[in-house]
Amino acid sequence: MKKPAGKLQELVNQLQEACGANLVSVVLYGSAAREDFHEQYSDVNLLAVLKDLGPGSLAALMPVVRWWTQEERFSPPLIMTVEELRESADVFAIELLDIQQTHQTLFGEDIVSAVEVPMNLHRVEVEHELRTTLLRLRQHLLLRPDDPAELQGVLAKSSSSVMTLFRHALIALGGDPPLAKGQLLEHAGQVFGFDAAPLQAILTLRTDPQHSVDAAAAYHAYMGAIARVAHELDARAPKRHWQKMSHNV
Repeated sequence: MKKPAGKLQELVNQLQEACGANLVSVVLYGSAAREDFHEQYSDVNLLAVLKDLGPGSLAALMPVVRWWTQEERFSPPLIMTVEELRESADVFAIELLDIQQTHQTLFGEDIVSAVEVPMNLHRVEVEHELRTTLLRLRQHLLLRPDDPAELQGVLAKSSSSVMTLFRHALIALGGDPPLAKGQLLEHAGQVFGFDAAPLQAILTLRTDPQHSVDAAAAYHAYMGAIARVAHELDARAPKRHWQKMSHNV
């Protein structure tokens, strides 16, 4: 998949025509808004924010989304109302922080920058995603232990999201980690106490699928690093105790 320079403006034009004054903002985020876009692994991530998403509004969007996904072969944009965007900052803390950090407003107002993200809930989401990823990796290994090519593909495909989680684990500890994945990995290894070298080889797989790597050894090192980060996050940034709501309310 190539970076869709001209197609983005065409999408914005079609959204404007379909939605009119109901369209508040169109935002490009993720690797397509940065310099690390990869044609094989990266998605073109878009967020469209509207005032209303009733039946009529959704019907107006359908032809545009159908064109974008079926004819142009891109992932469908996230569609939210202004209210939903603001109210979901607690459950999409990682995603909203990432969008805020690196995004391009293709149309309308820069609405995402004004959203306040609760960092205590961000810390909980980071640990949840780390532990969920670790469980899935273990299950995959148990199901396909004798398929190095399959394991290597899992490593290459998942490494970007895992690096995002490592970066957010550092943010949860009050750090300001680098964006470059190689530097981020070295820094995370130093802070959390794991060997970054085997994981550097995994990062190379995204740009060079023919790169020689011991898939089984790399897979175990990968899981070990994720487990270490989750453990250290739990130890260094304890979860806050939530006050129960009064039964009299």
